[in-house]
Amino acid sequence: MKRSARLTLGLALGLAASGPASAQDARFDVQAFRPVGAPRDLVIVGQSRPMGDYDPSRPLELDKSIAVSGGAFFNLALDPLTLVAAGTHSKAVSVVGNRLQLDVMASVGLFGWAELGVDMPLVLAQAGDNLEAIGTEGFIKSFTPGDLRLNGKVAVPYLRRSKPEDAGFGSALTFGMGLPTGLQEAFAGDGAVTGNLGLILDYRFESGALLALNSGLWLRPDYEFAGVQWGSSATFGLGAELPLIRGWGINAVGMLSGSTPLKKLPEDPRQIPAELLVGLRWYNTALGLHVTVGGGGGCGCSLTAPTMRLFTSILWAPGPETAAIKRYIDPPEPPPPPPPPVDPDGDSVIGEGDRCPGSAGPVENGGCPDTDQDSDGVVDRLDRCVAHPAGPRGREGCPLARIDGNKIVILDQVHFATDQDVILPESFPILEEVAEELLKHLEIQRVLVEAHTDARATEAYNYDLSRRRAASVMNFLLDSGIAVERLCSAGFGRSRPLAANDSESNMALNRRVEFTIMPPTEGSLLPPCPPDPAAEQALPAIKPTKGKR
Repeated sequence: MKRSARLTLGLALGLAASGPASAQDARFDVQAFRPVGAPRDLVIVGQSRPMGDYDPSRPLELDKSIAVSGGAFFNLALDPLTLVAAGTHSKAVSVVGNRLQLDVMASVGLFGWAELGVDMPLVLAQAGDNLEAIGTEGFIKSFTPGDLRLNGKVAVPYLRRSKPEDAGFGSALTFGMGLPTGLQEAFAGDGAVTGNLGLILDYRFESGALLALNSGLWLRPDYEFAGVQWGSSATFGLGAELPLIRGWGINAVGMLSGSTPLKKLPEDPRQIPAELLVGLRWYNTALGLHVTVGGGGGCGCSLTAPTMRLFTSILWAPGPETAAIKRYIDPPEPPPPPPPPVDPDGDSVIGEGDRCPGSAGPVENGGCPDTDQDSDGVVDRLDRCVAHPAGPRGREGCPLARIDGNKIVILDQVHFATDQDVILPESFPILEEVAEELLKHLEIQRVLVEAHTDARATEAYNYDLSRRRAASVMNFLLDSGIAVERLCSAGFGRSRPLAANDSESNMALNRRVEFTIMPPTEGSLLPPCPPDPAAEQALPAIKPTKGKR
């Protein structure tokens, strides 16, 4: 009788048969659900970071560097292997109509670099039809062990998350071996040693979300069943984990996994058994328990893809593995609030910014009370002349005239009419205060009134102009009541500039009047007046120049 394989709609497996199957058809393990047992793996899709933690900067701590976990996976598959009549969608034979399987698993992680695991599958219950149609009278055995699986994972250097909770990319190589402990006649084993090799690439986000991609090879004997070539396969998997209620440790998980045989019969469609599963995971970091429940189904386009699958798992991972999970599952403790600011003097300047915490003061003075050393009503922090009262006509705490060393310093320039020795009225208050200082300080025997000009015009002209201006200021002081023997005057022209005569502002500085206190002499003699430089100059034709002078 002719036999062929075809896809079915609405059933998990699409095999069509027009007659009884050959007695030579080989039996194999129909279980496509092969869980991975570490707590942070995504059920049937692995993640890259092996369990355990190791920091080379600290002494070796085995209780943190070596981590263990153990637990169990239950899964119920409906119609993992069913035959339908050729040309119809009618079920002909349920070879394996349903299967309830338990996977007992244990894993050990070494220093965050390697991980070893063991998985013992046990078919707790399965049922199907009489298999006379495929050459064997009777039903498949209900309870049977499966093939024992040994698994390993090694992190790839330079693409490994240094700590379990770290965000970033990770990668690992996987390997494994299956031992023929299962009953092949019950479709629970391959009857030979099998193996697998794989690569994991993943990325963990700061939120704890994970995206993982798996690929690899499943090495197993070649079989032919109901006209379909079956054997070694290329495997693939895509998984994701997303925190839902982070404080409670509740995450969503999703997985798409499958395989495709490396060989097929020439006229047969390629088998691609694939399953899409989703679920919820609960991390109980207090007890170190991790529970996952979910379900999904196959694509209905190949052998071993069930119509529906339900699964649940419970894993226990004490010690460092749970501690690492806790760091990205539990929300971080908020930092304690800073202590309330202390302001004992109630001036709104608090903490270290208050230089006088026992006395109230303005913010501008660092919380210290304002002082007024010269009692002129201008506080010292704003007073440019702290030791000299400003007087009624002063500005910014400075008087219009004050004694400073051997000078009577004036607050502003003495202004003259342009190219003349006529004092402008705006300078009268300054000269009046100079006179007041001399009247208050009779110990000053003699003052030299100096006049200076900028560099414009000739040297002789500037000497003459400065001499006349100095004399005008001296006459103003004489009219203010200063004795003639206490005053001298001299013009220095442009010979003593304060700044380069290269700009209008600099030339304005050079046009000035200064009051120099002559050093006292012994006895009753007055200090002599210095010779007038202008009198010593030959004064040829004197021509004024344009511009303010």
